Amino acid sequence: MLRSSRSKGPAPRAVGAGGFTLVELLVSISIIGVLTGMMMANFRGGQQAAEVRLAADILVGQLRAVQTSSLTGRLAAVCSGGAEDLDACEPKQPAVTCSGGSCQKRVPAGYGIRFSTLASSEYVLFYDTDDDQRYDAGEEYAAAPYVSTAAARFQGSPSGDPLDIVYAPPFGKLYVNGSDSGPTTVSLTLGHQFGNMTRHVTIYRLSGKIEHD
Repeated sequence: MLRSSRSKGPAPRAVGAGGFTLVELLVSISIIGVLTGMMMANFRGGQQAAEVRLAADILVGQLRAVQTSSLTGRLAAVCSGGAEDLDACEPKQPAVTCSGGSCQKRVPAGYGIRFSTLASSEYVLFYDTDDDQRYDAGEEYAAAPYVSTAAARFQGSPSGDPLDIVYAPPFGKLYVNGSDSGPTTVSLTLGHQFGNMTRHVTIYRLSGKIEHD
């Protein structure tokens, strides 16, 4: 007796052995994209916060260095006589020739830093050579960014804009925009050009302490 033969179809797919559907792939890609975006945003925010914190650290160190210069009476190179009388002459780029005069070493009336939102990515170091406790053109001897990327910016100060901080020898007396009186603290704000990260640098008049938050 002959058995009837039946054609066999494809074997049924085992549960869990198949691939992803198109919808599942799209959902997975979307989730990965969202997570990646969140990670990148957190990374950028952390990088910006680190740059502003570094800028505040550098600025505190620079203010302390200027303060120390006033206490030690560090000599400054200043033009004496001629068309550029009282201009800082060393170190300076471009070089100052002190035309009609000479470049001499002396103790200036003060050592200062100027901050301005008009040139917010850098501060200016200067010697107060005419004893007015303010910055005047020609007194600068260097300008430096708050950080090397120039991403940190001066955002302002309750004490004024521009803001001149000057320490006068021999005791490091503090002048703020030409005045030795005013609030017991002087604060300025640094921020990032691409975010809302900020740090506040504070100078205490009575104790001379300089710190940031």
